Amino acid sequence: MSAFRERTGSGRAISASCSRARATSGGLVLARLVQGVGAALLVPASLSLLRAANPQPAARARAFGVWGSVAGLAAGAGPVLGGVLVAAFGWRAVFLVNLPTGLAALALTLRHVQRSPAGPRRHGLDIPAQAAAAVSVAALAAGCIEAGAPGRHRALVLGAFAVALLGLAAFLLLEHRAPAPMLPLGLFRSRAFTASTVVGVLLNTGFYGLLFLAPLYFQQVHHYSALRTGFAPLPAVSLLAAGSALAGRVTARTGPRPPMVVGLVVGAAGLAGRLCAGPATPYAALVEPMAAAGFGTALTMPAATAAVMESAPGERGGAAAAVFNAARQLGSVLGVAVFGTLTAGGLVPGLHSSALLAAAGFLAAALLAARWAPRTGRTPVPDA
Repeated sequence: MSAFRERTGSGRAISASCSRARATSGGLVLARLVQGVGAALLVPASLSLLRAANPQPAARARAFGVWGSVAGLAAGAGPVLGGVLVAAFGWRAVFLVNLPTGLAALALTLRHVQRSPAGPRRHGLDIPAQAAAAVSVAALAAGCIEAGAPGRHRALVLGAFAVALLGLAAFLLLEHRAPAPMLPLGLFRSRAFTASTVVGVLLNTGFYGLLFLAPLYFQQVHHYSALRTGFAPLPAVSLLAAGSALAGRVTARTGPRPPMVVGLVVGAAGLAGRLCAGPATPYAALVEPMAAAGFGTALTMPAATAAVMESAPGERGGAAAAVFNAARQLGSVLGVAVFGTLTAGGLVPGLHSSALLAAAGFLAAALLAARWAPRTGRTPVPDA
């Protein structure tokens, strides 16, 4: 009888722990959703402000380089600071970083960002199209994730991909008929705009997909601590700031095409270098591939941003920035989902497959940039 009570008490304790974990996970997901909404509002607005503040293309390219450098510093500081906070205070401490930085950004915005002139009056927020796009992206990510889960029925995966296609078709139909579409489809009449947007997808898919696998590799294969894991990807992210600043200057002189092509080729070589990663691979052998991937990504991103913004009419700068940001985030989602699925059969073989796929994506993006990215000057799209 006492054993029964003991087992019952243990079961209740485990059930309570699971309930608390589910509640905590749900709260984290909800908070992350709110944070994503804020980021979706901030990033396109920042690019639009830079475009308005720098009317000359060369000055605008340098401004995009500085913008990329700041983003690179944040990307480099994130894993390192996260590792330090987890090791010192626990995992909950990493969320405190957003409070002082967010308040500082709010104060700087209120103090220095001037009110922009009002643009054309819009009719509503195009909620149906936004919902269709969200459903399509969520279903696509779910299908990619569940494809590698053991024991999943194939019909579930195929159903997710079918929902993604239906959501995309509904989105395009709604945007075509909307009086004030969320996404002006006329932007894609420019080959430079379309190619640069696809480059953004492939770039984030490869770089951030492998960046997602890096902590798993160092912790599960090499058994690094949380602090050491935070410092391990530093060669890949530390060059983002320097490479972005260089890309801004080069783009101002040569146009977006040369830095995009060179950066993508260098990045592809760095991503392919991850094929040497294995259980007995010393860390020193991974420094050069990680650095090449980070530098190539940093050289490409500001140039691709400039190409997208220069390919859109001035009154659609905000829409162009939003499209490019959405394309990059879609690439990050696909990279995490697809590469995570590839590791279902083993972390090291999945890492090698992901590296090959990421390198191939970078090379495909280099071909697109070499063919369609603008060399210099504006390449406006026809008005819708």
